Amino acid sequence: MIELGWTYFFQIVNLLILYLLMKRYLFKPVMGFIEKRREHTEGLLKDADESFSRAKALQADAEQDLNEARRQAQAALEQAIEHGKTIAKELTDQARQEEKNRLERAQKEIEEAKVRAIDEMREEVANLSVQIAGKIVEQKLDEDAHMHLIDEALQRMDDAHVN
Repeated sequence: MIELGWTYFFQIVNLLILYLLMKRYLFKPVMGFIEKRREHTEGLLKDADESFSRAKALQADAEQDLNEARRQAQAALEQAIEHGKTIAKELTDQARQEEKNRLERAQKEIEEAKVRAIDEMREEVANLSVQIAGKIVEQKLDEDAHMHLIDEALQRMDDAHVN
């Protein structure tokens, strides 16, 4: 059997005193250190969560800004394309108008050259007619008769040309 003596009693008292001393000088500081470390870790986790939330919000803002920049760039590109098309159309229209003007000038020049050639031919024919008529008649025509023969020859040429 177990004998209960004073040594048992002293061992229990020593164990209680040791427990109280350890509780006061070892367990409380260790528990305080553990509690501070837990609070510090929770604070760090809370800060990390807040930082993560802010980073998510900043990322969303950056994505929104990026999308807006892309939209603006697309709009600017479309505007530049439209402006280029407008300029190309204006240049094409201008070139067509210049070509039309050149064609009209060329036609006018051709018509004027044709009229000059006809006038020169009339004058030449009139001069030849007068010379032939002068040789046939063998007389020298005076100025009025000469002009009259030229007018008649021109009239006949006009009638022959018109018909």
